[in-house]
Amino acid sequence: MEPRLLVKEKALLLDLGRPRRLYTHEGPVLARYLLVGRLSPMGLLRLGLGPGGVYRLPLALDPLDFAYEDGVLRLPGFAFYPAPPPFVETPYYAWLED
Repeated sequence: MEPRLLVKEKALLLDLGRPRRLYTHEGPVLARYLLVGRLSPMGLLRLGLGPGGVYRLPLALDPLDFAYEDGVLRLPGFAFYPAPPPFVETPYYAWLED
């Protein structure tokens, strides 16, 4: 299954299709979902997401202010790479390890 990008309330949700190993600015994590933005715990439950399997990055952002170029998802202050990049462009980042 290909990853799906969803805009929900004040957040951007990337569904990776299955739990995947990610490397983030905080170190390695295992997650199926990558949530960038602010969404309450009730908002997570409304989406059918429990606390497990969701890597959350609570940045204040406009979820429509993003770009997808050359396989890289870019938001203000955050970038998601499909593989380890040659260099990191933002203070917050993540990439697929598997």
